Parts: sequence; structure tokens; C-alpha cells
Amino acid sequence: MSLSVNPNDLALLAVMRRYFLVKDEVNVLKARLEAARKDVAEEISHFYDPRTNAIHAEDILAWHKLRKEMDELMSLAAIWGRGGNIETQQLALESSAEPAAANIPSFLDTRPSLD
Repeated sequence: MSLSVNPNDLALLAVMRRYFLVKDEVNVLKARLEAARKDVAEEISHFYDPRTNAIHAEDILAWHKLRKEMDELMSLAAIWGRGGNIETQQLALESSAEPAAANIPSFLDTRPSLD
């Protein structure tokens, strides 16, 4: 028996792989921020405002950017789940200043099969 995987399915695998990598990064960043917030006994709304927390502003903005990427990746997965084609979709973050952050590896030349 042979199982073919089309390019759209491979795109979903790449999207989900990236999603879980970003999720792990978000969790590490959030834990670091929460530990810092608790160390200074700062209230949540003040600590997580990058305009008032210059010390952690870069991490706070990175956390927001990663969360946005996770939302976009899950949106692509939802499109695939509704039967849409995601292999040609591009994340909005890919046009940002750091395109590597949203880079989804291409596995479209791979043709896995189960025999």
C-alpha cells in the first residue's frame, strides 16, 4: 500500500512544526517575563507595557510578535482544515523587518510514502 502526500499536506506539516517551535519559544519567554515581574512585585498591566518597562520592552514586544505568528499559523491550519490550499500562503510576518522569524521550511520536494 502506498500513501502519497500532496504539497498542501506537506505545507500543513511545515506550518504545524513551526507553530510548536514558536509555542515553545513563547512559553520560555513568558516564564522569564513572569519571573522578572514577580521579582519586582510589579502589577501585570504596568509590567507588560513596553512603554513603561524599558528594561523588558524587547522581550515583551518579541512575545507579542511570536503570539501573532502563532495566530497566523493556526489560521493557515484552519484554512487547510476547511479544504483550502495553504502551500502558496505567506505569513504577514514574512514581510516584516525579521523575515526569518516567520520562515516556514519548504518540504514540497519530499514525497513520503508508506509501502
